[in-house]
Amino acid sequence: MKNTRFCYTIPCKMILLVVLGLFFSSCKDKYKPEESFIKIYDDKDGNKNYVPLSMKRTSDDGYLILSAYNGWNIHIMKTDKTGEFLWKHDLPSNYVNAVPNLIERNGALYFVCMDAVGLFTYIMKVDEGAEQATDVQEFTQIQYPLYVHDNQDAVYIQNYNRATYETGVIELDAEMTQIQNFGSVQIYTDVEDKIVHHINYTGKRFPFSVSVTPENNNVLLTGFNNYSFSTVFMSANLNATGVYNGAGFDGGLNAVMPLGGNQYALARFSFSNLYFNPNASLSPTTIDIAESIPAQGKSELDPQKPVLIKSLLINGENYTVYLATTKSNQLQLSFYPQGSDEPKALKYIGQSVPLSAADFSLTEDEGLIILTQTTVLGSFNRIATIKLSKEELETIVD
Repeated sequence: MKNTRFCYTIPCKMILLVVLGLFFSSCKDKYKPEESFIKIYDDKDGNKNYVPLSMKRTSDDGYLILSAYNGWNIHIMKTDKTGEFLWKHDLPSNYVNAVPNLIERNGALYFVCMDAVGLFTYIMKVDEGAEQATDVQEFTQIQYPLYVHDNQDAVYIQNYNRATYETGVIELDAEMTQIQNFGSVQIYTDVEDKIVHHINYTGKRFPFSVSVTPENNNVLLTGFNNYSFSTVFMSANLNATGVYNGAGFDGGLNAVMPLGGNQYALARFSFSNLYFNPNASLSPTTIDIAESIPAQGKSELDPQKPVLIKSLLINGENYTVYLATTKSNQLQLSFYPQGSDEPKALKYIGQSVPLSAADFSLTEDEGLIILTQTTVLGSFNRIATIKLSKEELETIVD
């Protein structure tokens, strides 16, 4: 059943109170809600606690949002291109632990999750017409899925093997029906309690990730390895070749984006400190510690919140863009021109309402949409989207 009251649209006069100067130029007679907006999606069940994970544009230029709620339960929601709520669906209780990243194949969207009892992996397909998601493939040999990465040629799933104390990377074919390859690294200690707290949202959330270099010659795994939270380089055959070890489980890489030619944009953390390097040189055969990677300290940012790095084309120029959360619960966008070590611009979003970064991407009209968690009335964690128009985005980097 559709609930047309699910979405709060904050009027123009209220935006300045909620988002610090976000739409100052838009609160005029020419304001168009499809170009700039902030939407907070409420729920009649006020006890639900939402954690947005990923967002993907749909074929009709709307957005599909994947979230967790009340721990490891799964929620999907569809909006139109102006952020207006269309429908939502809570998955049955046997489907849990949706991992970040939505996958697109032939106009359909998919995501990866886990069986609540067997702990094995499902591939779920979103049926927009039926307003639900159904499992289309299961992999009983892949337990505790933690992250999924799609490079169009293949899909990579990171998982934890509770029997052998290993972190695994499983390569699926592009259709996500067959396992093509498998690699793993040894942790040498039982980290299941950390995994359980992570997937249940009852403790520290670790920035697990998998990425592939543009040349397809290396796979990067960020996860548990050798008594630490590490970033492991693997060959195309998923054999480990090098590693940057973290400071036990209190340091390592928050995010890494391969740029090509052994260059990487990354964020790393060490205890309560966060550091950025948009153009780091890393060797796939090095054995070193993550703290040795040169990076600029970002003392105002929260290292326990997600950091996202993407390459965006803005007004004809390529930028490496970081989205992070400040310790005062604002969002910060950092815009680095390609190849530069210094940001050209910083944009802060939020002031009186706490925000936490979840995802972001360019819109079909060349604006920027941000997926964020917000806390309403100090206690209700909700999903929200914020859109910057093309004009606003270009003004930021002008």
